[in-house]
Amino acid sequence: MAFFEIEQKYRIKDPKAIRVLLKKIGVRKITGGFETNEFFDHSDALRKKKTALRLRRFGKQTTLTLKGPRVPSRFTKRMEIETKVDYRSLRTILLLSGFRAVRGYKKKRELYKLGKAIVTLDLLKKFGWFLEIEGRPRVIANLEKKLGLSPVDREKRSYLQMLFHGKH
Repeated sequence: MAFFEIEQKYRIKDPKAIRVLLKKIGVRKITGGFETNEFFDHSDALRKKKTALRLRRFGKQTTLTLKGPRVPSRFTKRMEIETKVDYRSLRTILLLSGFRAVRGYKKKRELYKLGKAIVTLDLLKKFGWFLEIEGRPRVIANLEKKLGLSPVDREKRSYLQMLFHGKH
């Protein structure tokens, strides 16, 4: 069984205007708040495979996600396996199993939904506002057009790459 995530991230300048457009096209807000992301590795084995093991807390929910390397695609596509977990228990299991927290960051996130598509509006300290659309390629392209975004607005780097390997 294959698990793939297809998404596209965009740099945006005016989050208020984006919120107005989201509402206008029928995207409904699910929740908002601060999100904490911790990345774990064991002897750099995951990093060498361009794979990430992430423990994410958002509201009262914690998820463990394994993300594989990107594969060629019109939008960002990669293997992603995700499951809900108990934060304290899972973090303890990881640490006792020899994993260590190697990176982490926080961001402000607003979560929206349109059909099966997930739209997020993120504020990343020192980098500004971003919009992510996760869904089928046709849905991403359609929302990109409706929101007045274009390929030049796309951000190709992950938040992790931006924070720890790139410049703003």
